[in-house]
Amino acid sequence: MFSTRTLTLLVIMGRATAAYLRGFVLDYDAQTAKEKFDYLFSQIVSDSTPGSWPPLVGFPPASALAYIFIESMKPTVSESTDIMPDGRYKLIHSVGGAASVSLELEANPYTGLFQQANYGLIRFASAKGPKEGAGIAALDGGFTPGMGIKFLRDGKPSANVVFLHKLTPQESWNFFKNTQSNHLSVGGLGTAENLLKKKFETSGSDWVNMVGLSDMARFGEDGAEVSDEEIKFPFQLLLVPTDEMASRFSDEYERPLIEQLRTIESGSVLYELYAKEDYDAAPALIGRLKTTSAIESSVFADSKLFLKHQLMEEDFALRPEWTVRCPSNDDCPVCPVDSRC
Repeated sequence: MFSTRTLTLLVIMGRATAAYLRGFVLDYDAQTAKEKFDYLFSQIVSDSTPGSWPPLVGFPPASALAYIFIESMKPTVSESTDIMPDGRYKLIHSVGGAASVSLELEANPYTGLFQQANYGLIRFASAKGPKEGAGIAALDGGFTPGMGIKFLRDGKPSANVVFLHKLTPQESWNFFKNTQSNHLSVGGLGTAENLLKKKFETSGSDWVNMVGLSDMARFGEDGAEVSDEEIKFPFQLLLVPTDEMASRFSDEYERPLIEQLRTIESGSVLYELYAKEDYDAAPALIGRLKTTSAIESSVFADSKLFLKHQLMEEDFALRPEWTVRCPSNDDCPVCPVDSRC
């Protein structure tokens, strides 16, 4: 039996714990970048069970396939959170690998996180569940590599950016075969890709093949805000795989993606980071993306980690001169797969 004093202490401790948890939720964004990073990373590594690709049937409201094309994308561009909002499901890029990363940055003219970004989290995944197996070509298997990266900041919501090589499958099973970008070409899309493009148009954006970068430049890792007059961000980012990564895995199918990713050591430089200052500017090397942990499957990362997509219109509002030569998507083709474009 507990004594009265012990019971009193347990009650006090219980109330204190509950108060702490309430405060944690309420004051999450007010925490330091490291505190938020530590919390999210602990959730990521707590269970290496992979998530699941959405089933074709038995998924609310009718089937996953139907839900993909009727679900509004507005929360994806409007919610500022690190945890998937209630009622949202990861219907694309559903299963992959997760790790922590940092940017090793060189001198560059950009502000905010482009000057320091040590607390990053990354997900690697194919846009849809690929058909895998010996003798199956990556193109036929529907292998469409993409990444989402989150950088934590003191006292401010995280900055997020997503990258793809293109909206259609690539011709290699090597995830790191090609350059990835936050801008994609909308040419040469098939029926499924055009339907997916229509889905993203429910966000209200006229530039659904691009995500903005101004939020990365608005606040530094220390939470310091940059004014409209001083903010500077690139038009486009290009992640160019290092020679080692581009040749590390075979073009032919050998093993599932996560088994490839697990062989990459912490401290590996995955990509060189190039920035295009303007639409027609030459890309300039500004840093490197490096892992700071091993890469592993994670049920939390697959199902709960939320990555906001910044509207390109927010970048254009700060840089209206960019729209002079690119007044519409049709007049502003992009070529993310070649850093020389």
